[in-house]
Amino acid sequence: MNEKVIIIGAGAGGLATAIFLKKAGIESVVFEGAPMERESGAGFVLTPNGLNVLETLGITEIAQYSFPLESETTYTSNDKELASLTAAGNDFFSKTFITISRQNLMKLLLEKAEEYKIPVHYNKKLVNLEENSDSITAVFSDDSKVKGELLVGADGIHSRTREIVFPQAKPVYTGYYGIHGLVSSANVKQSFDTMGKAYIDFDNAIGTFVSKCSPASNTDLLWQFIGKEERKIPATELELADNQFIKDWLNEKISGWNNPFSELLNNTENITSRNIFELEELPHWYHGRVTFVGDALHATNPMLGIGASWALEDGMYLAKMLREHGYRDAFYYFENDRKPLVEPARKAATEAFDKIIELREMMRTIYDNRIDW
Repeated sequence: MNEKVIIIGAGAGGLATAIFLKKAGIESVVFEGAPMERESGAGFVLTPNGLNVLETLGITEIAQYSFPLESETTYTSNDKELASLTAAGNDFFSKTFITISRQNLMKLLLEKAEEYKIPVHYNKKLVNLEENSDSITAVFSDDSKVKGELLVGADGIHSRTREIVFPQAKPVYTGYYGIHGLVSSANVKQSFDTMGKAYIDFDNAIGTFVSKCSPASNTDLLWQFIGKEERKIPATELELADNQFIKDWLNEKISGWNNPFSELLNNTENITSRNIFELEELPHWYHGRVTFVGDALHATNPMLGIGASWALEDGMYLAKMLREHGYRDAFYYFENDRKPLVEPARKAATEAFDKIIELREMMRTIYDNRIDW
C-alpha cells in the first residue's frame, strides 16, 4: 500500500502514527495548527505499554530524558503521610512508569520523524475537509489545500477534524480543572528521587502531584494540580491567564497548607492551565476516508496518566492495519480490535478517579480517628 496519508496534529499521537506508517512503507505528511515554538502542557506520565511503543519506534534513549516513577506517597495538606503505592516493574509490568516533560517527549518523536524524513508543517489550521470517491482534501486557514488518500485526526480533545466529521460529538466538562508546571530542583530546597508525592486537601477538593521528570534538566520537577469546580472556569481566568495570576490564585487556595508545594509553585516559570474535558463515545472511530487517534478519539481524564500511552498505541495499531489491509478493512479492524480494550478502560478510569478521591478521603478519616498510643 503506497497511499499518502494526511495527519492533522503534531502531538505524540500524530507523530507516532506518521513514524509507524513510514516503517510500514506508507508515506504521510503532518500538519500542525500551532507554531513550532508553542509550549503546550508540562509533562506526562507514561505507563509501561507506552514505553513499549516508544521502544518499537526505535526510541531507545528514553531513560536519558525521563525519570522512573516507582512509588507514590500521599500526604495531607499538613504534610501528614496517609499511604504509599508501589508502581515499580514486576513480572506483570516489565517496566516501571516514567514521568517525562512534554518538551523531551516531543524532541524524541520529532528527531525520529526527521530521521525518517517525514514532513511536519506548522501554522496550518484545518478549517474544512473535501472528500470524493478516491481522495480527501484538507483545507487550511491560509486557503491552501492538500489532497491525500486518507486523513488521520490527531488534533486532541478539541479536534477540528472530529468537529467536521462528527459535529454532534462534543467534549464534556468533567467538573475539574488542571494546572501543570515545571521547576528546576536547583531552585528549591526539597529533593525527589523515584517517589512521587501527592498532597490532598479534602476540605477544599484540591490536590497536587509532584515528581521528578528528568535526570538532568533545568526543569526537572513536574507538578500537576487538580481542583474541583462545578462550573467551567472562564478561559481568561485559566487558559489565557498569565503565570503570576495563576500563582496568586493558587497561593490563595493553598493558604492553609503546611507542606512544601508552595515552594515549588513560587519557583515555577512556565505554567499550563486548563479546564478538563472528556469525550463521550463516538458512534464510530472512522467515517469515509477519515479516522482518529489519541484524545481526538477517546479523551479521558489526563490526571490518570494513560492518554499519551493510548495515543502512541493507536498510531502503532492503525499503521499495522493499514500495512495489512485496504483502508476500509484497516479502519474497521482498528475500531473493532481497539475499541473493546479502550472504551471500558476509559470509562473505568473515569470512575476510578472519583474512587481514588473517595478512597483518600477514607484514608484521611481513618487517620483523623486513629488512637494515639
